[in-house]
Amino acid sequence: MDKISIKIPANKKYQKSIRLFVAGLGSEMGFDIEQIEDLKVLVSEAINYKMGEEGLNLAFLVGDESLSLEVVGKDKNEDARAIAMRDAILSALADEIATEGDLLRITMRKTHA
Repeated sequence: MDKISIKIPANKKYQKSIRLFVAGLGSEMGFDIEQIEDLKVLVSEAINYKMGEEGLNLAFLVGDESLSLEVVGKDKNEDARAIAMRDAILSALADEIATEGDLLRITMRKTHA
């Protein structure tokens, strides 16, 4: 499994570049267009929820049949309802989500027609 790490400063202007990166990565891996759009939404949502004053660290774990995104950063909102809403949104698009402290891991698996 390959790991690609990116540290982005606390500035939303880099979100578009990360969305383009994940779209290109998903395309190279053979994800279909619908899944690529989901990947772009997932990475945007993860950045929105985790971007703090210090920025955040992203890691893309590239497997043969899956792509996982690990985002390390402080939650903007620690309200239990807001976190439940975040998890519901992410779960609707991703195959798997997991949290551990400041780490949020999102996994997408390729679908086969």
